[in-house]
Formats: sequence, structure tokens, C-alpha cells
Amino acid sequence: MKRLLIVLIICVSSIFAEFNKVGTTAAQFLKMGVGARALGMGGGFVAFANDGTAHYWNPAGLTSFQNIGVAFNHNTWVLDISHEYISITVPGGSLGTFGFSLSALTMDEKEVTTVQEPDGTGIYYSVTDMALSASYARRLTDRLSYGFSFKYIRLMEYNELAQTFAVDVGSILKTDFYGMKIGMALSNFGGEVRFEGRDLIEKADIDENIDGNYLTDVNIRTERWPLPLLIRIGIGLDILGNNGAVLHSGSNRLSLALDAVHPNDSPEHINLGLEYALYERFFLRSGYRFNYDEENISFGAGLRVNLKTLGNAIINYAVMPLGPFGKTSQISIELGLN
Repeated sequence: MKRLLIVLIICVSSIFAEFNKVGTTAAQFLKMGVGARALGMGGGFVAFANDGTAHYWNPAGLTSFQNIGVAFNHNTWVLDISHEYISITVPGGSLGTFGFSLSALTMDEKEVTTVQEPDGTGIYYSVTDMALSASYARRLTDRLSYGFSFKYIRLMEYNELAQTFAVDVGSILKTDFYGMKIGMALSNFGGEVRFEGRDLIEKADIDENIDGNYLTDVNIRTERWPLPLLIRIGIGLDILGNNGAVLHSGSNRLSLALDAVHPNDSPEHINLGLEYALYERFFLRSGYRFNYDEENISFGAGLRVNLKTLGNAIINYAVMPLGPFGKTSQISIELGLN
């Protein structure tokens, strides 16, 4: 326990070290958090990941599922960009927990413009980035669980395409210190992407020393780009509640989350989040993200609805100011089926 805390303190103490490689990775949508609950808590979720978004934050959290779960998330982002997420989680008893998720970043169609036709050519294009994941999680003991996700990543920009594979790995440890959880996750560890497509095919003279030869189709070779690798280490602690919380309460719960995030292409961050629950039916959340340019404070709320014989549903909403771009909002629906 002490050793784990020392490692966490060292990671947090070095969080503001100088490190900036902005623009050196592709597939930036993989860094966009999913789930109104997690984003309402400022992204401090690696230790508390126990809902349908655990596929993204920390696949080890999928072991908390007792029944089949389905999650839907819609993120209204800036500049007519939308981020959609859907997942299904199926407990397999002693075999572990299985699941699938799909994350997609889309935008409205835009008209192609050129120098000669600045008002539009009548041709439209779209951009869609997506990641399809298959996840597995299992408990090693009653305190320690692990999980991983295999991801297929596909970037489609007009007539160009890039694709690769990656893996996420995570673990959650429940300690004796008031039931505090320590979560660790490595995300987007995998290959590089390189765009290919018909717009990268040009005519070229393969031998300028020969007069009158035909021009040949050649492919313009683009550079390979790595994925945005993320290392998350965090703690989750119930300050108020039952089941070993610091302060006991049968009807109220107040949870604190603190994550240290180390990306490979930008400065390190700290995500701090709070969640208050009344009878585990009504929820209020808030978070603050340190060392970000614009995305700092966030707020959220949630409501659990009993569907009787079908199970239950949780509706969550979160809002995050984004400086000159206004604000972004997320709405999530979690279905737990009996």
C-alpha cells in the first residue's frame, strides 16, 4: 500500500514538468473523453470507471458489471463536430467480462472550395474518425482486477483513408485505506497511421531522359504518424458514504477522484473530480482540469430511473466551457438490464 502511494505521489509531483510535442500525433479524437459522468467529474475517472465508458477510461472497471449493460453517449462539440459513443458489456461469470464499443467523430458535409472557385465547386466532402474496440476484464482477487481492449482505428478524410490497430491495458486495486481505489491505464499503444487514397495519385514522368514516353500514375507517399499514447494513474475515495467511507452516511455519498495524465504529445495534466449522490438516485458532479489551455472547469448531473422488470437507467448530462468556442455538452444514457 505504501509503495503504491509513493509511486502515485512521485507521478503527481512531476506532473507540471516541461513537455510539449503538440502536433506530432494523429487520431486526436482518441483523446476526447466519453461519458457525461466522467466528463462532469473533469475526467478524473480512471479509478472509478465502472460504467459503460470503462471501455475507454480503464477496461479493468468492466468487472463491476453484474448484468448486461448498454451505454449511449452524444457529445455536441465545436464547429458542427459531434462525437458519438456506444458500448455493450456482458458479464461472463468466472470467465470474466466481455464487451464491445464504438467511438466516432463526425462532422456535417462541407463544400469543396478552390482558389479558382472560392464560393464552392458543388462537390461535398465529410470527415469521419472511428475506433471499434473489443474488451475483456477479469478479477484476479477480490481487490485487484485487470482488463484490456483491442482497437481498430479508421480515419476517413474525404477520399483518403488511414487505419491501424492499438491496445488499451488497465488495472484497478482496492486498498485497505477507507476502500480507496488506485487505477492505472495505458491507452492507444499500437501502430502508426498513414493516409492513402485517390487524391494522392498523380501523373509523373518516370524517366525524363526519354522523349515522348507516357506519364505514369504514381502514389504520393505520406508520412506515418504515431497515435496519442496516454498514461493515466488515479485514485478514487469515498469521503462520505457507506461500505468503508471516511465518514459514514446511509443516504449520501461524496466521492473524490484525482487523476494524473501523461500524454506523449502535450503537457501533463491533473484531473480533479467530485461526485455527490443522494440515495444513489440523484447525482451532482463537478471537476477541474489543471494545465489545459481552455478545458478547465466542468459540471454535471444525473438521475437513476427504475425500469422495474427491465432493470434501470441512468441519464447523465455534463457541460464544459471551452473558452472562445462557447461550451460543449454531453448527454449519456446507461441501461442496466436484468
